[in-house]
Amino acid sequence: MDISWKVVNGLTLAGAAIVANLVVKNGWKLVTGHKPPTEGEEELQARMLEVLAFGAISGLVMAATRRFALGKANQWYGGSKFNQLEV
Repeated sequence: MDISWKVVNGLTLAGAAIVANLVVKNGWKLVTGHKPPTEGEEELQARMLEVLAFGAISGLVMAATRRFALGKANQWYGGSKFNQLEV
């Protein structure tokens, strides 16, 4: 069990989540001109298509950011010979 990899992995995922959140929120505001739908009354007032689109875009950006960040962390931590599945 490699504790240091788990710490690097956790920090990488936290950073990826923050970056993805900023990208989605700012991108949504840039494209649509208003804030993204949030939980609560705003979500109930937003159109269903808008909420579904925001959810799909958020998921895609988060998955892509996570995959990219973990790949870079893997390269930094152990290079090409490091296999994170064996940890």
